[in-house]
Amino acid sequence: MNESTSTPAGVGSDGGAVSERSGFGLSLGRVAEVFYAPVAMFQNMASRWGFSDWLVPVLVGVIISVVITGLVWPHLDIVAQTRDALEARGIAPDQIEQQVAQQEQLFAGPFGKVIQYSQVVFYPLVLLILALVCWGAASVMGGRITFGRTFSVLSYAWLPRVVEGLILTFVLQGREGVRPDRIPSLMITNPASFLDPSAAGTPLYALMASFNPFTLWTMILVALGLAEMGKMSRGSAYVMVGGLYAVWIVIQLGWAALT
Repeated sequence: MNESTSTPAGVGSDGGAVSERSGFGLSLGRVAEVFYAPVAMFQNMASRWGFSDWLVPVLVGVIISVVITGLVWPHLDIVAQTRDALEARGIAPDQIEQQVAQQEQLFAGPFGKVIQYSQVVFYPLVLLILALVCWGAASVMGGRITFGRTFSVLSYAWLPRVVEGLILTFVLQGREGVRPDRIPSLMITNPASFLDPSAAGTPLYALMASFNPFTLWTMILVALGLAEMGKMSRGSAYVMVGGLYAVWIVIQLGWAALT
């Protein structure tokens, strides 16, 4: 994922001076800059890009996500949806409780730790898949960008979702037995919080949850990053990212309707 650039060191894509930091120090600085100066950050990265610009944000995201999962996990009722599914199938109550107890024991043991540390694989895997989709779409839209640079854009743009996870850890403090599918109802920043928690799983709930501000923030950052790194117009980048997300919303609505 490394590549050389022809722009002289110390000169940004707009011809202005940029930071003299380099390597990991520069990438760590960009982790903060993506929150308050994303356009300038992506312009800088377009002229001074290296492997640390995907490695550093991914490491930051993975480490924080592992911590978040460890703090959130004890507050969740992981077996609630299993219980509902068994009841819908008409399973006898004693059999339901037996299966639920077995599942609870499984999650309380070493398997629970495996799930916490699965973020080490799951987090970068999600970014790789999204980067592949965005790279293909950007290429179709006329963008000139490598997969490595696309992956870097996604790695930085995904950090607001990590912040959302940190907020969730505070929201869940003092709460027990929270169903995972009803988490959007607890986040005041999520439009789904205006619906009754029992609406979880319905198409309307899925639609409202899709307009989570942190998700929209991430999409804006992806569009800005692809525009600067891929030599695309911002309009084209916004249309591309918005179109991809519209497809994802339709998939979610379809799944909610089927289940």
